[in-house]
Amino acid sequence: MKRLTAFLAYTVAVLTIAVAVVGPLVWFGVFSRAAAKTSLRIDSTYTGGEPARVISRQGYEIVVYKPVRKHTPLATTGSFVQMVWKPASALPPAISEPVDLDGDGQPDCVVSFQAPRDPKAKLRVTVKPLTALVQPMNEVGKESFSSLIARVNDTIVVRVPLR
Repeated sequence: MKRLTAFLAYTVAVLTIAVAVVGPLVWFGVFSRAAAKTSLRIDSTYTGGEPARVISRQGYEIVVYKPVRKHTPLATTGSFVQMVWKPASALPPAISEPVDLDGDGQPDCVVSFQAPRDPKAKLRVTVKPLTALVQPMNEVGKESFSSLIARVNDTIVVRVPLR
């Protein structure tokens, strides 16, 4: 009888460890599918919104996103348009690009920045407005969520504040 009790105890212990190791892997998939069905989305203030168009250049491209508007009156982040230059490894050392933000065929601003090869180098961007849509930026880094420049993997993300 002692032998049977010991065998059952060890069997239960092994099964418990197996469930503890494999259980989270199974449950993670179940919870992920359940969350996907709820249509929850990450706020566009954090993602930059949805891509609107792609401007192709020689060796790289600029992805211009749809404008992200201020959601609430007390929101700390203002309205902005996100642009992504990719791949950063193919960019020339200095960028000065006229960019059409609203898709009307006319440039709305000129975006200028240095694109160093060092991924840890500090980036600064200058934006000169050509229309009333855009607010000017002068040597801006990561001061605000709505006006910034940042390197993300092999891309350079620029957010331009809107009026």
